[in-house]
Amino acid sequence: MVVGGDVDSVEVARGPTETLKAWERLKLGLFIHFGLSTFTGNEFGRIEAPSTAYAPTGLDVDQWIETAQAAGMHYAVLTVKHHYGHALWPSRHSDYTVATSSDTRDVVRLFVDACRKRRVRPGFYYSLGWDRRHMPSMKPEEYLEFALNQVTELLTEYGPITELWFDIPWDCGPDTRGALERLYRHCKSLQPRCLVLLNQGFVDGSQVASTKPTYAGVVASEELVPIWPKDLNNGERVWPREAGHDPWITFEGVRRYIPNEVCDSLGQRRWFWGAEDDVRPARQLVELYRRSVLRGSNLLLNIGPDQNGRLPDEMVARLLEVSRLIKHPHQVRDSLLWGCKATASNVYGGDVASWGPQHAIDMDIGAEGGTRWATDDEVRSAWLEVNLGKPRLMGQATISEHLDSVRAWELQVPDARTGWRTIYRGRRIGGPGVDVRFDPVQSDRIRLSITQATLGPTIWDFAVYAPKGGR
Repeated sequence: MVVGGDVDSVEVARGPTETLKAWERLKLGLFIHFGLSTFTGNEFGRIEAPSTAYAPTGLDVDQWIETAQAAGMHYAVLTVKHHYGHALWPSRHSDYTVATSSDTRDVVRLFVDACRKRRVRPGFYYSLGWDRRHMPSMKPEEYLEFALNQVTELLTEYGPITELWFDIPWDCGPDTRGALERLYRHCKSLQPRCLVLLNQGFVDGSQVASTKPTYAGVVASEELVPIWPKDLNNGERVWPREAGHDPWITFEGVRRYIPNEVCDSLGQRRWFWGAEDDVRPARQLVELYRRSVLRGSNLLLNIGPDQNGRLPDEMVARLLEVSRLIKHPHQVRDSLLWGCKATASNVYGGDVASWGPQHAIDMDIGAEGGTRWATDDEVRSAWLEVNLGKPRLMGQATISEHLDSVRAWELQVPDARTGWRTIYRGRRIGGPGVDVRFDPVQSDRIRLSITQATLGPTIWDFAVYAPKGGR
């Protein structure tokens, strides 16, 4: 069965086809990580879990797509099978699916119906490698047949799909190159207009990456193989170079047109929901948008629905805030602290490289996102000081923390003598953080002084901005 109309070529495009240009115009999409990992807390499937562990108590797929539409997102990609190997649709090729879970509804069906209702283009994420359920009992060629059968279900039973996002594509065994070529041809035979993306990890997407092939995580050959063929290139938490993404990529002597997608998450560290994770500041995410979309790439921004099966309120609020700031870029200013030198009264275990104060002012974007300044467990008061290099006018700050331990804090600048004077006092900070304004002050240094905490303070982000209208 072939779904769709005019067929681009089964060969990777040598020019900007209408399908590729239409995808590039989408610009911003919602990545949705949801499944067994939501309930076990392990993103890699390393905690044994029966199918019944998947047990949302108030599944609301419509809310996911309503949020995407409200945030100006034009497509959405759902993790239909992640590393556990548990399928969010009742696949006929496995007994490890929603059909045997605590909630037997076909999430894939609910997802595509919600997308089409709101004119959001649907896409699927499929974990090709690291399938903890099926790979251990299958040879590479058997597992490939299994994956092709599941892909057939996805591309013949749910209507036109805009994007098929394959993760860990190098994990197909000694003949990974042949397996990926067969997979690509199979997808195109079913839906010629469905764009295939093979995740190549933490790279900038300017070229086709190569890596050692593995199977079930074990190296299968020392000979590097290219992550190929595909219609879309990508960077996981890595944006295009400053000059922008050039979709004209030469691979094995042939010039191809391969647009790019950056994927990243609203959470500080996780893709799936986790009670211990926190939402990133809006200005960081706007900067991520700038470095992705304004450099010629699409941005696929992730939220993980919680164990109820809904997008968490704080994540929704932050996404809508980011959407507003994208529409009104004049409201976004750069942190005056970015790139400056930071010192602190205490660092966890003395390990400055891992937990030093510089990690609180680094904007947390890129492959090493989600870094923080941390203090020793027994610490109850601490300070972080930033030297701006020269006097700067400041009047606003954003701060967010891990562990929600801060109970009182102050912003301080040097006084006329040798001490510090307080320009703002606050109480709790919390994971979503605080955004505060204070009387404009000019100084070459600023200090975040935490005066009371229930645990060793640890700060995700500390940013300071010029007052409105200032520079």
